[in-house]
Amino acid sequence: MSKPITTVAFIGFGEAGQIFTRDLRKAGISDVRAFDIAFADPGAAQLRAAREDGVRVAAGPRDAVDGAELVVSAVTAGSDLDAARSCAGHLDAAAFYLDINSVAPETKAEAARIVDGAGGRFVEAAVMAPVHPKGINTPMLLGGRHAGEFLERAAGWPLDARVFSERIGAASSVKMCRSIMIKGLEALAIECAMTAHHYDVLDAVLASLSNMFPGQDWNAKTQYLISRALIHGRRRAEEMREVAKTIEDAGLEPVMTRSTVARQDGAADLGAVIGAARAGSAELGALLVELDAARRRIAAPGGKPAAAR
Repeated sequence: MSKPITTVAFIGFGEAGQIFTRDLRKAGISDVRAFDIAFADPGAAQLRAAREDGVRVAAGPRDAVDGAELVVSAVTAGSDLDAARSCAGHLDAAAFYLDINSVAPETKAEAARIVDGAGGRFVEAAVMAPVHPKGINTPMLLGGRHAGEFLERAAGWPLDARVFSERIGAASSVKMCRSIMIKGLEALAIECAMTAHHYDVLDAVLASLSNMFPGQDWNAKTQYLISRALIHGRRRAEEMREVAKTIEDAGLEPVMTRSTVARQDGAADLGAVIGAARAGSAELGALLVELDAARRRIAAPGGKPAAAR
């Protein structure tokens, strides 16, 4: 029987790292350490969460991965390769490097070349649903020649993961194609609902959608789609830039996806104005009133320019 993993390091300690850490604690993992560039700020939410969860706060990537049997890369899409480079030369022999970031297949393949070339064991992971509320039980597709052994070593964890392919990038291509639709729906929901609100026809539009797609609560669905973009829009915009690369690598023009990037970035600006608490809890009609006011505030002289991110 394979020796269970007992030591885990996170590179990046945002939502995914924090939720996974709590689940790993429940699974009996006591040695969890993390590094996040946000730790440089003494008041950072990531640093506060690490301390509250009993995670050893590392001074840097090298300190975090030293002695770790599993390193989980949970950074923003644009930092995926930087994270791989910062860890590659410091991984213990036979350490797994689990890359859960939402990036293009070729980006995953390059990260694998960096990690495996330095003696690590790269495992691709495509996380196929929001990590809240399922945590490490969130469905994941794994890839690479080390994926099967990683699953054996993590057999005691409540993972909902399976090996999708030994070819690095295959699992991520599933995630990227799915994101074209899911993140695009969020962008469409914002554009549709805010326009309908302006013309005071929101109820009629939602009723029409319910007639066309019966069985859906379009009021709740629209509120959920918009709130996700308001709270996570910046990260989603980064992911969609990786989706655009994926589409271009397929020989297609990412026309719709480029627009989704712009709308997700714009949603993040609006979310920053109204705050995450309101973005996730307000009733749809009230939320749209706040978003309209936020849009006007941003557009006003002296308001936050779209480029100031």
